[in-house]
Amino acid sequence: MSGQEDFLNLPYHQAILNDKIPLSIGGGIGQSRTFMYLLRTAHLGEVEVSVWPKVLKEICAAKNIQVLE
Repeated sequence: MSGQEDFLNLPYHQAILNDKIPLSIGGGIGQSRTFMYLLRTAHLGEVEVSVWPKVLKEICAAKNIQVLE
């Protein structure tokens, strides 16, 4: 659909096609985005614990957004 058939020659895509790795690995960012949608949050930091830069925490605090640490 996207016209990117050249990717099929790359090692990652070959591994998927040859059942060497699963079609989906990980899931952290997808899960967090789903939680953001369900909880109607404004920032990833509201649903995912991480080390956030001080400036980001300050911006979020000014907008009453509490990021998890």
